[in-house]
Amino acid sequence: MAEQASFIGSVQHTPDTIQRLYKTEYYTYDTLRILSRFLFGGALIAAALILELPRPVQILLLLAGCWLIISKDFPAAVRADQVLDNRKAALPLHICSFFEDRVELSGEGSMKLAYPKFQRLIEDEQYLYLFLGRQSVCMVEKDGVEGGSPEELKAFVARLTGLSWQRNRSLLTMNLADLRQALRDRRAR
Repeated sequence: MAEQASFIGSVQHTPDTIQRLYKTEYYTYDTLRILSRFLFGGALIAAALILELPRPVQILLLLAGCWLIISKDFPAAVRADQVLDNRKAALPLHICSFFEDRVELSGEGSMKLAYPKFQRLIEDEQYLYLFLGRQSVCMVEKDGVEGGSPEELKAFVARLTGLSWQRNRSLLTMNLADLRQALRDRRAR
């Protein structure tokens, strides 16, 4: 008799889920890049306002600075668009089956993963993201969890990975621990 999974989660990928996935990955692993873009944008705006420059140069500096600040996830959106443009086949349905000793992924292929291989657990309003690394993630739609509630799945995965679930932070709520983690991510590249 086949072993029964404790939980099953899935996501039917759409252009929206691909965009969300890449933005979540970007916010999770590129905190320093986001912070750098913000600071550089602020420096351009300050230079435009403080320095004695010709009016067209001031306008260009203001525009560039504002764009850098408000387009913080632009690199992630570009990468997601490239993936969608290069994709010839229909977007896949990915299924994650959670067992006591492993996670089994199926969709366009299949693999078995041990819980200690996961690096980060991130959630947003609709999805759970179990990151194995920078470009490897299991994405599960909260509304599609079978075998229990999304909260029960989160507790199950947290217990087996030894990790805690987090939400991506904005620049306004960033603390020193987030900055240390961003520096570790930068060195790990």
